[in-house]
Amino acid sequence: MIRVLVADDSPTFRAVMRHILAAAPDVEVVAEATDGVEAVRLTQALRPDVVTLDVLMPRLNGLEALEQIMASVPTPVVVVSAQGEDEQLGFTALGLGAVEVVAKPQSDAEQHRRQAEAIRMAVRAVAGLTLVGRRPRAARARRTIELRPRREHLEAIGVVASTGGPQVLHHVFAALPASFPAAILVVQHIAVGFEAGLVRWIGSGTALRAKAAEAGEPVSPGTIYFAPAGKHLVVADGQVRLDGGPPVKGFRPSGTVLLQSLASELGPRAAGLVLSGMGDDGVAGLAALRLRGGFTAALGPASSVVYGMPKVAVDAGAAEVQAELEELAPLLLRLVA
Repeated sequence: MIRVLVADDSPTFRAVMRHILAAAPDVEVVAEATDGVEAVRLTQALRPDVVTLDVLMPRLNGLEALEQIMASVPTPVVVVSAQGEDEQLGFTALGLGAVEVVAKPQSDAEQHRRQAEAIRMAVRAVAGLTLVGRRPRAARARRTIELRPRREHLEAIGVVASTGGPQVLHHVFAALPASFPAAILVVQHIAVGFEAGLVRWIGSGTALRAKAAEAGEPVSPGTIYFAPAGKHLVVADGQVRLDGGPPVKGFRPSGTVLLQSLASELGPRAAGLVLSGMGDDGVAGLAALRLRGGFTAALGPASSVVYGMPKVAVDAGAAEVQAELEELAPLLLRLVA
């Protein structure tokens, strides 16, 4: 049974959360916190498997509570955030140690159903995680990742990520210069409605241009293109294409579709990265890209909040190398040098 602490200052929304989670037979709400102070105290006392956390609360806000939880008893935290004024605070929370951010359910019945299911899925996904990226860890010896000789100029990098991905993207892109000579295309699985907030958050921390991908625009160096909701992101004839085709293994956008398009369009002039997340999205595309001579890599286990997608990529032979978080930016810079 997954034991959950619900923290929100609204009694109405706490009741909504209790109802949503009660629909999952493997989830139990063990307590409710009405503010950040209670959230910290109850997390320390009850040691729940997951905390769902509002960011705007009295006495101690959600961000301050999150910092104290991560410092005293690191626990998987799912931020349940309203779209709008506190949306960016939800992304700030990811940088402070939260694992996932999801939307507060809307009044529209169909939206409510989808968002309620997203909350249940997020709670299940993060339960039991070992938060290796949040706890202090001994410094590892710096290493130089072996790269095979390249004869082609690298034009584009495809990146696929799910749970734990936004934190990695923010860290890596912050270390790349505005003169970075390749385009970066990203499929990041995230709650519907938060795509624009993700782009703003990433863009605020990098010298690169971060934007939502638009159909027909040229694929330009120094730009990060994020797949929009409900569309596959592909590259064809040097341009962005948005494809409304069927989901692939439940995902649209699909990382595999993106990487397969780079394999077909650019081959050895492209690279692919699979980052933290559950399942195997992107792995088949990474294998196709490697087969066509493109460089492929997966995030290492010490840096993956969820070492699912990267492990499948490594086990399948789709990833040429594994790289930990602090190795990714130097690796990308060496690839384009």
